[in-house]
Amino acid sequence: MVLSLFTFQFSLSAPQTVEQEQQFSYYWYAAREALDHNDLPQALVLLEFCDAIRPDDGKTLEYLGVLYHMMGQEERAMDALKRAFQANPRDSWYRYTSALLEHKTEEDVIQAMYVMERALKENPENAELMEQLQRVYIGLREWKKALKIQDRIDGVKGFTVYSAATRYGIYATINKPKKALVVVDRYLELDPTDIQFLLFRAETLERLKAKPAEIYATFDKILAIQPGNISVLNNYAYMLATHKGDLQKAERMSEITIREDPNNAIYLDTYGWILHLKGQNDLAKFYLNRALLHAQNEETVKEVKKHLNAIK
Repeated sequence: MVLSLFTFQFSLSAPQTVEQEQQFSYYWYAAREALDHNDLPQALVLLEFCDAIRPDDGKTLEYLGVLYHMMGQEERAMDALKRAFQANPRDSWYRYTSALLEHKTEEDVIQAMYVMERALKENPENAELMEQLQRVYIGLREWKKALKIQDRIDGVKGFTVYSAATRYGIYATINKPKKALVVVDRYLELDPTDIQFLLFRAETLERLKAKPAEIYATFDKILAIQPGNISVLNNYAYMLATHKGDLQKAERMSEITIREDPNNAIYLDTYGWILHLKGQNDLAKFYLNRALLHAQNEETVKEVKKHLNAIK
């Protein structure tokens, strides 16, 4: 059962009397015995006794919260987990925020953010807490906060692939391609063969409308590592075609893509357009019509029709 995953401990935080301390210990260990026998109702009653004796014991309240949740008493579960956090913000933040985030309402997500921000003041070096909080920031589109806390994560863990990917994702989302490129190049200095970051680089250069030669150079690096990457072959071929590059090279690369994936509308569209640019219009229309047949979204249909109309 879920509770068996916890370490069953209790705090000796200033009971009022020796008798109360003894009662608390008795009920706590009796609750553990009940849990060992999967007797949840009995464990709940015993933990409620513990709560009555020591209402500020965070561990007791955490267990109560979990038990209430398991027994479908959600309001009482949330109250117990909230009290657990108030009693022990350093260690009881995780279950309370998990319960809040499980509800998925904006109000609960914002409350989870406040809880984790407070917990972070008690745990300023807790990387797990910072990462959880960052996910909430991203979900709430708090981009500045997400980047700021990434700086703190890096201070604990260093600049990792996770850090680079997170920063890239944020900058790409908020349309800051120059900053995204700085992050990508910084990571590629650490690992120049990382295919994903080379793909990020090519995509970012395209968004920046960089010189075709610079984008070609990135494509060449990817293909040197992964010659059969048909997505890169297609993009490379299409870029050569649209920038008046080497059409023979473009055709060879595009042929590989449709041989590997003969029903891919995007690859068929690229191949058909290259054939058109080479003056082979009848063959071009054949492949473009096949692309139209296999197109799976409106954007692709629109692009293929544009190329067909250009030929007509």
